[in-house]
Amino acid sequence: MEALLVPEERVGVLTKEVRNRLEKETEVKTELQGNTVMLNGEGLGMLTARNFVKAVGRGFSPERAWKLLDEDQTLDIIELGYLNEKRQKEIKGRIIGSGGKMRERIEQKTGASVSVYGKTASVIGSFEEARKAREAIEMIIKGAEISTVNRWLERVK
Repeated sequence: MEALLVPEERVGVLTKEVRNRLEKETEVKTELQGNTVMLNGEGLGMLTARNFVKAVGRGFSPERAWKLLDEDQTLDIIELGYLNEKRQKEIKGRIIGSGGKMRERIEQKTGASVSVYGKTASVIGSFEEARKAREAIEMIIKGAEISTVNRWLERVK
């Protein structure tokens, strides 16, 4: 049995329908208690269910998080909480970009899905896709010019 906290504003995304499908696909029992999701299972199913709940909690829609049911897909959460609030907001804005263009570009060039939520930036993709997306995000965090990140993305594509 494992308890996972989900931000209150994200709990509504874990509808009964979503939890039923998760249980069916992973053979892991789920129970919602306030903003805590209780998971009861083992093995790969438990790991998959845990990552799915974490992904939804980090801002991914269930439609995007279902990718985690494929065993070659991984969830990578990049913490931004060590930055002060002003810097966090700035970095999150740079990762998303004007009208969501930077996030979209990272997704298109790496094949990974990206979510920026709370004090994190998260990535879902194959190991290689997630590694490339993380590298692009880390370049942004370290202050690289967006044009530099774009050129790098063009090369890794």
